[in-house]
Amino acid sequence: MKAFLANFFRNKKVMILGYGKEGKSSFRLLRSYFPDMPLAVADEKKDLQIEYPELTQDGITLFCGMDYTRTLAEYDIIIKAPGLSIFKTGINGIQAAITSQTDLFLQAYAHQITGITGTKGKSTTASLLYHIINIYSSNTLLAGNIGIPLFDMVDRIDGNTRVVCELSSHQLEFISKSPSTAVLLNLFQEHLDHYASFSDYQMAKFQIALKQEANNHFIYNPEDTNITNLLREYPVPGILWPIYTSYFNGDGSGLSGENFVFRKGKNETILLPCNFETKLMGIHNLRNIIVAATAANISGIPFEAIAEGVATFGPLKHRIEFLGIHNGKYFYNDSISTIPEACLAALETLGTVDTLILGGFDRDIEYELFIKELCRKKKVNHIVFNGPAGERMMKILQSEKCHKPSFEFGSSFEEAVYKAIASTPDKGICLLSPAASSYDSFSNFEARGSRFEALIKIQ
Repeated sequence: MKAFLANFFRNKKVMILGYGKEGKSSFRLLRSYFPDMPLAVADEKKDLQIEYPELTQDGITLFCGMDYTRTLAEYDIIIKAPGLSIFKTGINGIQAAITSQTDLFLQAYAHQITGITGTKGKSTTASLLYHIINIYSSNTLLAGNIGIPLFDMVDRIDGNTRVVCELSSHQLEFISKSPSTAVLLNLFQEHLDHYASFSDYQMAKFQIALKQEANNHFIYNPEDTNITNLLREYPVPGILWPIYTSYFNGDGSGLSGENFVFRKGKNETILLPCNFETKLMGIHNLRNIIVAATAANISGIPFEAIAEGVATFGPLKHRIEFLGIHNGKYFYNDSISTIPEACLAALETLGTVDTLILGGFDRDIEYELFIKELCRKKKVNHIVFNGPAGERMMKILQSEKCHKPSFEFGSSFEEAVYKAIASTPDKGICLLSPAASSYDSFSNFEARGSRFEALIKIQ
């Protein structure tokens, strides 16, 4: 990595744009490798050097506050933080200079990486794949959007290390090289506050396929129409492996006889028996499991390790997480649900839900079809809305003249939870699956889920 970066940055003016978790990681690596290299850091936060004294070192130039982007055009290379939206900031004319920690990491290690993206399911799938591989070989790493900056892993990588990367649309938007094994799970409306359009969001994700090389592996969901439409429009260089949850024809993975298999021409490799053991619930997780098993097989992991890994992997927090029985009522935390499709998957998994908590930050996602589906479902008896997104959903429900399920509005998240608890009958299920972002009241979905758990325990 050091030699690659030395060549990449030679005779270039370099800026780190955004000093969050990933920006700090980039700063640490570059200063450790090249302590005398001039480096600029730009961030909208004022007085950055007071909070981060490392930025007062010799050779560091700071641009902070409202006009932190004013000098971008003067730099040859801009290492952009993933959370910074080019669309929202109105930055123009600098795209050619933009790279990212993700792009630099992929250029150095793509041949050792399995990269996983998708609107939903990427954390579960990446964590499951890492768990499977780790059973077979301890020389494996998990990093990326899961909360571990990629540059923090560099000193642990040798030529035999397998790296599993969870990758967001923000991380993929400006890559020039993709992982040798790439996964695209699904494409739903999300992050519409970050992109100019849903099409731009899709294309950011689809870079994981477009930037592969010949003979790389591209694993995808053939039942997602947004993905299949992109594949029809844009040829990709890798080998396509569709993933099915039932019987299928052609190449890819799915059911064959009594097993889930990975099929290449006339050759089938058993991934899992059809009655495999798992702690993950729901049809959406079945696909995640087959995807992870396929990626593990491509990475050289044997059947025994795949089966053991799938059987012993537990669900991640905030993902249809059973919180226990409190005062005779059953509570589930699905705070990761920030889009309608995730909420519907949770409802399908749990069956009858007596009380559903919906709403949060409004990202202008289309909710009309979602509300119509809720009106049709007899398995949801009561809905408590909250936040700007919840208010819009409730208005749609009212316009539909939907009399079942019944509904009400909580002026705050806490009030919504209290109303939901009170509305849930004895032995009934109360589910937090908001179908909206948490940013109206919380820093992230984890904070929202943790607050929900705390509120139900004090009742």
